[in-house]
Amino acid sequence: MLEKVDGIENSVTELKEGQKRLEERQANLEEGQKRLEESQKRLEEGQKRLEESQKRLEERQKRLEERQAKLEEGQKEIRKEIKFIWDDIRKLDNRLFAQEKIHQI
Repeated sequence: MLEKVDGIENSVTELKEGQKRLEERQANLEEGQKRLEESQKRLEEGQKRLEESQKRLEERQKRLEERQAKLEEGQKEIRKEIKFIWDDIRKLDNRLFAQEKIHQI
């Protein structure tokens, strides 16, 4: 009978030790879960900041493209004006050349 009691006591002690280890592991798992959730939250916040930055970059890119289009349009206008100026210079040069010819004759 004492052997059975000793065996039961040993089993109870082993069960208590096993329960303690399980509780410690459970606590470790809960701490790990908490750290994972915090990391997930930081990742989501970082993702949100990245998306906001991406949106700002896209808006700036659009403005740059609009400004570039305006600059290119301005360049076209300047080229037209320069062409007209050179045409006028050629006309004046031709007139001067013609007048010089007349005066030489």
